Amino acid sequence: MTDMNTAGMAPARPTLLTVICIISFIMGAWGIISGIQSITTDQTQAMQEARQKMEEAKAQLGDQADGMAGRMMDSAMEITEKTAANAKPMGIAGIVIALLSLFGVWQMWNLKKNGFWMYLLATIAGLVVPLVYLGGSMMAIASVGFVGFFSLVFIILYAVNLKYMH
Repeated sequence: MTDMNTAGMAPARPTLLTVICIISFIMGAWGIISGIQSITTDQTQAMQEARQKMEEAKAQLGDQADGMAGRMMDSAMEITEKTAANAKPMGIAGIVIALLSLFGVWQMWNLKKNGFWMYLLATIAGLVVPLVYLGGSMMAIASVGFVGFFSLVFIILYAVNLKYMH
């Protein structure tokens, strides 16, 4: 009798796939909001404030400002400046990547395997774009590595669920 009740119905989406899709939908929406904010916000004042705070922090370090801490602060300031200078193109790229990712997640939500490949492409692009605009400094690589770790976890979780997709 249960066969008759389930005949013609779409296969059930596994709970894990449902959970990671919902998290990905939220993160995709956040990516779009963040991209719009990057495009529309004037970065000049934020840059001046960041530079002033960095100089104050280096002054507090005194002689140690020439050591590792000072180099890390300089690297962080360099990334902040590059981020501000490239805010609009990075914002546009972020929106496009988020939309591609969301479309892939939507397909996986509907148990379509093609969505995994779109999501994978968007995730890789999301890791490459910051390196293109920010360069290969220690802080940029560390930042991409941090995001890359969580991206890898999601890719693995989606890959585990590929067997439920067609």
